[in-house]
Amino acid sequence: MASLVLVGGAGAVEEQEQDPAPTGDVVVYLLDHQYLPTDELTTIQAEINRIFSDAGVQITWVSNASPRRRLAPNELRIVVLPSDGTRWFQGPSNIIGIAPHDDTGIGRNCFVFYRQAIWFRQQAVWRCRQAVEARIEASMRGIEVDPYIDSLAPEDCGDRLPSLTALIVARAAAHEMVHILLAKLDHSDEGLMRQAFDINELWAVGSEDGPFRLSNPEIMALRSFSTETAGGSH
Repeated sequence: MASLVLVGGAGAVEEQEQDPAPTGDVVVYLLDHQYLPTDELTTIQAEINRIFSDAGVQITWVSNASPRRRLAPNELRIVVLPSDGTRWFQGPSNIIGIAPHDDTGIGRNCFVFYRQAIWFRQQAVWRCRQAVEARIEASMRGIEVDPYIDSLAPEDCGDRLPSLTALIVARAAAHEMVHILLAKLDHSDEGLMRQAFDINELWAVGSEDGPFRLSNPEIMALRSFSTETAGGSH
């Protein structure tokens, strides 16, 4: 299985377009219209890599460049837009990402709305502040913290806030990637492919990644997809 590759620079991108990825990889062209800082991009890529690693899928990343030719089945684009997505829908929307597709269910583009991710982070900040204040008050009064507070935010929520926006973007992008790679038009009852998440689930990291795990059928389908595309021409 090939290793993760991050391609940067004009010359490297030209070479990547000629031979996008080692056999069996998924190639992601990440187009950043938000001009994200390097640490956020790194977090986004690392979280997407982690999610797909459960299915044994390795990702080759190409930054801010994409071929004009029709993308192969194992290639797709993630486009991070600075808007909140309302221009794509009738009226306000809480949708973080979309993956448009044709009548056959085939699509190649994942759009993620950064401003909407910021909105979710702001709600998480409010919950974190409320939880911190409640814990401080309980400590000063010598009483136990109301269990409800744990549903608002974990004790270390302040430490998690710096990476939260990037994690929201990554999980939205990974969700749309599965839609594209598996031509999956519906949603699952649990895990990454649910239709909606509660804000308190966004705190999950590392071993707490239950809310954003792939289901066993999705893992098997992605493994089958990787096997089927191995050796294919681009």
